[in-house]
Amino acid sequence: MTPDEEGIGLDDISFDDVLDGGSAEVPSDLAIDAPEAEADELDADAEELQEEESNEEEVEDDDTEEELEEEEEDDDDEEVEREGSTVVSEILEKLGYETEEEYDDTTEGLLAMTQDVGKQMAEDQLDGLFENFPLVKNHLEYVLNGGDSQDFMQAYDPNLDYNKVELNEDDVRSQKAILSDYFTTKGHDKEFIDELLEDYQDNGKLLDKATAAKNALAKSQETQRSQLVEQRKAQRAEETKQQQNFWNGVHETIENSDEFAGVNVPKRDKNKFFEYLSRPVDQDGRTQRDLDHSESELETKLAIDYLMFKGFDLSKLVDTKAKTKNAKSLRDRISKNEERVKSARKASRRKSKQVDLDDLDLNF
Repeated sequence: MTPDEEGIGLDDISFDDVLDGGSAEVPSDLAIDAPEAEADELDADAEELQEEESNEEEVEDDDTEEELEEEEEDDDDEEVEREGSTVVSEILEKLGYETEEEYDDTTEGLLAMTQDVGKQMAEDQLDGLFENFPLVKNHLEYVLNGGDSQDFMQAYDPNLDYNKVELNEDDVRSQKAILSDYFTTKGHDKEFIDELLEDYQDNGKLLDKATAAKNALAKSQETQRSQLVEQRKAQRAEETKQQQNFWNGVHETIENSDEFAGVNVPKRDKNKFFEYLSRPVDQDGRTQRDLDHSESELETKLAIDYLMFKGFDLSKLVDTKAKTKNAKSLRDRISKNEERVKSARKASRRKSKQVDLDDLDLNF
């Protein structure tokens, strides 16, 4: 190494050399070793990083746009749901009821929905009531099938409940009453029962026999109560069958007849006439015939009753009316003839009383 190459001191580099347009050359041993390939690689890394950041921003923008679109779609769906929702549907949803019918979102639709839902609610309440009080259900079924409420109440009268009867050894009266009820249900007469009870009492068997009678009556009473509703239903079914047979007979008679007790019925009126007789027109089951009869005037009712009283023999009544009419006509003619005769007589008398003054003889 030459003396000139031993080293460069800081004093050997002037400030002007640094500022002189870059004219000062930096020694090769102090230059940064940065080949163009490595610089390109760094630039490529920088560009790649920028592209990644740019792509991420685009992805974020895309995600944001998708989120906005989804939010808009959700808003649209909610708007559609709000548009599809009605006051009627919201009320049904809050009440927790579903119906097969579709109701208009109008006053009439709301009224119809309220009536239908009201019925369902009433049925649900009744079901709960019947579940808690089965006796109420049995009573209602009994009455709805045509039974008398008083009969049902009597059957379940706690004062007549043999299960609740207590027999004491000293209560001879109650023992005899129980035995009397038992043997009465068996069809025995009072004299026979009294004699039998005296025998029980004399032999010391009255209490035991009364206890046995009480148990038998209680068991029979329970059976009767359990069958009470079913028996009433069977009776109602039989009554319905008889009523159907009756109206079938009425219909057949109308169809196969041209007249009823002398009254001609045109064929075109037969169906309407049958409906008039049989079809209920009010909540009480009354027909138009029933209403017309109940609302008719007294004279009309009396005329119908008189026809029934006379055996509904219209021929005789018509003949009587014709004879009465003919007699009246004859009396009218006679009366008119008498009036004409009287008028003629009066006219003759008046004519005879008239005097012609020219014909008078004035010679005395």
